[in-house]
Amino acid sequence: MPMVHNLPPTPAFRDERPDSPISEIALRVVVEFSGWQLYVVGTATLIAGHVAITARHVLDYVVRTYGAKQKAGMQMEIDGYELKLYQVLPGPKYRIWRVCTAWVCATDIVVLHLGLDRATLPDEKIEWRQLSLRVLPPPVGQKVIAFGYRESKINVTEGDDGTHHIELNDRPTTSIGTVRQIYHSQRDAVMLSFPCFEVEARFDSGMSGGMVVDETGALCGLICASLQNSDPSALPMSYVASLWPMLKTVISVDRGDRYPRGVSYPMIDLVIDGLLRVNDFHELDPAQFPDKQLTLRR
Repeated sequence: MPMVHNLPPTPAFRDERPDSPISEIALRVVVEFSGWQLYVVGTATLIAGHVAITARHVLDYVVRTYGAKQKAGMQMEIDGYELKLYQVLPGPKYRIWRVCTAWVCATDIVVLHLGLDRATLPDEKIEWRQLSLRVLPPPVGQKVIAFGYRESKINVTEGDDGTHHIELNDRPTTSIGTVRQIYHSQRDAVMLSFPCFEVEARFDSGMSGGMVVDETGALCGLICASLQNSDPSALPMSYVASLWPMLKTVISVDRGDRYPRGVSYPMIDLVIDGLLRVNDFHELDPAQFPDKQLTLRR
């Protein structure tokens, strides 16, 4: 995403076109049951090839509402339905991604490993569009731009030939606000017990897990919470999960022919290997990554 210019006065809340280019990176999180029962539960953001992130509380909602089987240790297995990410490309063209594995972070973020389930053009070569990351919060006073899908509904109709047509209706929404406060460890011990920052902006249901970018267009957080206020004249206040704790999460996505397969590693290795672009990498606290033995600060 290029540098963002001419931002309107904040806070601003507006709907975007359904065919907005941002839909290539911002995907709908969908629960799929057999019999074409589909439910949109949130928004996800692509960060690398076959890797996306969404809000942890979106996954928690799915498990709590639709169930999951407990396996060995802390592992769980979804049974009876599938978790998919729906991607809309110019054309329009569609790609539907199956969530193969999910790794929960020590924050309101979950990392998703994706496999292609079906597509309008299944043999088309995939060219991954990738945002750079700003894993530490933007400074107080800087504007940020959030994006997510609200009021999402899916209607499935069956044609005379037995084929099914999926009609996706939602409101792709941009919310622009100003960073008001940064919580480096947590805002509180119950609701927001992880690093996050407060933004004077409106986030609606369905936008959870959506991207938040800074004024340069770098991904700087995920939509995680919004305060409800009964006073219609009060300024909106919402919260964004900071990205840096995600880099400590141990995952096992295969990284290509130059790397060993079937191994686990912390996500910061994707940054070290150049597979994730992090603009503020050298500003990270080395104490958070002691086993890497790196001098991160300049």
